[in-house]
Amino acid sequence: MKKRILALVAVLALIGVLLPAAVFAADEGTVSCTVTATLVALTVEDGSVAYGTLALGATENTAYYDASDNPDGMVSPQTQIITNTGTVAEDFNVMTSNAIGGTAWTLHTTTPGANLFTHAYNIAASGYTGTGGISFTKWAAADAYVLDVATSVATSGVRYLELEIGMPTSATDHTQHTITVTVQAAQSS
Repeated sequence: MKKRILALVAVLALIGVLLPAAVFAADEGTVSCTVTATLVALTVEDGSVAYGTLALGATENTAYYDASDNPDGMVSPQTQIITNTGTVAEDFNVMTSNAIGGTAWTLHTTTPGANLFTHAYNIAASGYTGTGGISFTKWAAADAYVLDVATSVATSGVRYLELEIGMPTSATDHTQHTITVTVQAAQSS
């Protein structure tokens, strides 16, 4: 009897191996997933400021000249236009460098001196027209960003950047110096 049961089990096992197993199908559904990466970007136009040849101790800014409201301005302003070219609202940060060329001039936080200059900025939602005063914020350090000088600038939004230099009171040489201003965009939180 045991032999019959073992033989029957062996035969059934052999049939199970040789015959394909029955598979029961399940119903399926799909999920379509889409995603778009954000773009944080800006442009600065025209990207160049020529303060020109200035006297030691002089102050000059890129905003529109007005004899009573902005005597340190320019007859031909050199306002820089910053545009959010990204896909999200952005905050703008700004940084200045020391002045390189010949004997470098070092940025000073408040007062020009021997081979020391000041550099300042003004960022506004509209361009300066020469009416009313314009105030500048001096950079406290070179090569360090000042954060959030413009916040939540919408896509295609524009801000106007004015710059102001305070010349050294004395300089080791009188060669052309170059200052680099960097504008950075960061996604608004």
